[in-house]
Amino acid sequence: MIFISLLVLIVTGLLGLSFRYMITSALYKEIGKRALTVANILAVDAQIKDALEQTDTAQLRLRINEAVKPVQASSGADFITIADRHLIRQWHVNPKRIGQPMMDPLNDKVLQGQAMITESTGSLGPSLRAKTAVYDEQGQAIGLVSVGYFMTDVEQNIRTYTYAWLWLMAGALVIGILGSLLIAKRVRLELHGLEPVEIGRLYHEKQAILESIGEGIIAVNGSGQVTLANPQAVRLLGLPLGTALYGSELRHLPGAAGKLANVLGADFIVNSENMKPDQEPIASNEEIEVQQRVVVVSRVPIKDRSGRRMGTVASLRDKTELLRMARQLTEAKDYAEVLRSQTHEYTNRLYLISGLIQLECYNEAVDFITQESEQYRMQRPGASTSLPDSMIASLLIGKKKQALSKGIVLHSTISGTFSAFSPALDWPLLAAMAGNLLDNAMEAVALLPISTRQVWFKLEETAEAITIEVADNGTGIAEDIREKLFVKGASTKTEAGHGYGLALVYEYAEQMDGSIQVYERTGGGTIFEIRIPLNRSGMSDDAKGGYVHE
Repeated sequence: MIFISLLVLIVTGLLGLSFRYMITSALYKEIGKRALTVANILAVDAQIKDALEQTDTAQLRLRINEAVKPVQASSGADFITIADRHLIRQWHVNPKRIGQPMMDPLNDKVLQGQAMITESTGSLGPSLRAKTAVYDEQGQAIGLVSVGYFMTDVEQNIRTYTYAWLWLMAGALVIGILGSLLIAKRVRLELHGLEPVEIGRLYHEKQAILESIGEGIIAVNGSGQVTLANPQAVRLLGLPLGTALYGSELRHLPGAAGKLANVLGADFIVNSENMKPDQEPIASNEEIEVQQRVVVVSRVPIKDRSGRRMGTVASLRDKTELLRMARQLTEAKDYAEVLRSQTHEYTNRLYLISGLIQLECYNEAVDFITQESEQYRMQRPGASTSLPDSMIASLLIGKKKQALSKGIVLHSTISGTFSAFSPALDWPLLAAMAGNLLDNAMEAVALLPISTRQVWFKLEETAEAITIEVADNGTGIAEDIREKLFVKGASTKTEAGHGYGLALVYEYAEQMDGSIQVYERTGGGTIFEIRIPLNRSGMSDDAKGGYVHE
């Protein structure tokens, strides 16, 4: 506010000084021209010419007096002086000056034919005067006319304009102060009461937040130009890292950016009937494909106070990561359910053993305990003792219980010491791949008669690789699915949210430099084989994935 007020004061002052200079120059020029006009009128007056040619001084002055008085009265001149060819005053506003010579050295030049406007101090004081010669019929100078206006009158006019300018300056200053108050209030309102230092700190905090979050954030204005984009957004759009998107138009960028531009530019549709008019509609979970990855886009419009849409801000999430996390949560939930059912089951068995002992049926109690131990030994996978990680063993325990509840016989084979470790090996990913394949296999045999539902699981370690094999005796894989088996969204199910399990298996295998092969099983069904090399340097260059007939 102070800066704007000072600016208004300085600008108004400079303009006022310029205005005063122009007014002063204009007044001097205008009054000088007026004095010269009056002098020229008198110089060509025939009565004055005749009077200056008279030899009778009394008659001369009488005739000049008759000619000058009306002109002086009508022109408003402060004084008029008329002298003869000898520069003796023949008429003057002060009668005492009549008959005395004019002492101005410029008068000789006037008689030589040079009319002039001068500012000088004469017998009457400082004045602005115009002088011109009076000529006879032969063109000879016979006298001089001087018409003047006192400087006090000129300065009074200048002061009048100056006072007006000062009032104008004061008014402009008041308007400037009021305007600066309104501007400061509006700016503070637009900036939510933040000071510039706070805005700078918030900017740096926003940049740090955008770079730290795992989701991609991108914002565009109404013209489709990017106004904000964090590094995650650049990565999820498949663009080279370090690409500067600010100011770029999405529709002109390569790859998935054009698809995103269509999504962000689409009209918003509010599906909720309970949404209030002042609430912002949010469009969520729209999918675009980026380099064989599915990116989920959620967007919200940016609107001004009048409700006009100014742009869009969107968050980008990798659906593959979301599905991986959902799968891990599902597996953990399944495992917890298995543990809960086992707890309930074994609690009942402990009550049974306790009852037999209390009834002193010791032989029956021993037989029951022996039978349960043998059954547990047969069901418990060998991986629980041989694997360096318990995730596969836990997975098999849960899947066996799940298969038993569905009337499916799950055969499992674990072979190898699993003593070799490799930087490429990731047991959580191995468990996730095995869980996906076992789920698909159990779904593949779910429509078969209960007595024929079978699934085989095999985990084998050799010196070169670890192999996971899952087979089923289902109906096999349809022809239209075979070629796009590992493409996201490809599924025989019609419900939403399917078709990502095998895509995740393929991606996990790639992360560990492994391969996945699919075979038709003799007698019907499908075999999935995953091979993870333990020595990455000795890995072959064979293509990963594929469909092979046995």
